[in-house]
Amino acid sequence: MKHIYFCACDKNGGIYHYTKNGNELTFLEKTPLDRPMYMIIRDDKAHIILKETDSKTKFGGYLTFDIDENGKLTNPSEIISTNGVVPCHLEVDSNTAYTVNYVSGSISKTGEKTVTHEGSSIHPTRQTSAHTHYTALTPDKKYLFCVDLGQDSIFVYDKDLNEISRAKVPDGYGARHLISSADGKYVYCVNELISSVSVFEYLNGKLTYLDTYDALPDFKEQNTAAAIRIDGKYLYISNRGADTITRFEICGDKLKLLENTPCGGIGPRDFDITDGKIYCTNEQSNDVTVLALKDGKPVLTDEKYKMGNPLCVTFLDK
Repeated sequence: MKHIYFCACDKNGGIYHYTKNGNELTFLEKTPLDRPMYMIIRDDKAHIILKETDSKTKFGGYLTFDIDENGKLTNPSEIISTNGVVPCHLEVDSNTAYTVNYVSGSISKTGEKTVTHEGSSIHPTRQTSAHTHYTALTPDKKYLFCVDLGQDSIFVYDKDLNEISRAKVPDGYGARHLISSADGKYVYCVNELISSVSVFEYLNGKLTYLDTYDALPDFKEQNTAAAIRIDGKYLYISNRGADTITRFEICGDKLKLLENTPCGGIGPRDFDITDGKIYCTNEQSNDVTVLALKDGKPVLTDEKYKMGNPLCVTFLDK
């Protein structure tokens, strides 16, 4: 059984739980939560960050749920502060949670230690200070990546948040999220402010910059890229403004732009791929659209699921 969860970041939002049987989704339940920003699943636990849980500090919160045999979220934990404003991504390693706080420009080892970045880049409004946007374990599981959009930088930390190294994308591009190749040799960074993908080689806690590839060479209007995924030999990113999914072919240490496909919604913030389909959360049109992959090429389907301000999609097989 495939379970699919969507974070709806709304005052009356929460986690929408669907099951997948055959071609379409069946809604099971909604777990009410105040503005969930992101969710990951580790060892049958749901780990979730909330946008704001302290009205005085404006800090966000982190909590967990158990997941029962029917995929239901149960036994919520107490909410722990992320020690920063607007948490937007998290990683969990051996029951230790790491969160990044976008407005504060910080990364927290939740409940233990917080490191706040300082610095800026060239964009006149989006890069006047540090803005951490993503964290995840490195391919070898030894370290943590932390992406800072405000500084066009990717930091590598040890698990006690001591800096090991850092690398940069081109100035003003706005590094946002990462994904690694299956063999762990390459790391791909989607750049938000200039929709593109930067390619790095990874080895022993260090990233070496190789090249950057434009995703929208013919699109001249305002656009911000968001999510990045790999499925087989193809790499995909989402574009808000163009409202498309870009597909690249992975050719060793290089990328080849193939096409852009309309996502069917407005503001595709997150998407993920399972069973030959892309599930795309469209923040501004308040819906989830579905694209089928035909030999890797996205094709928009008629499937659409309405919910307020969907930001994240997560899968679980039970």
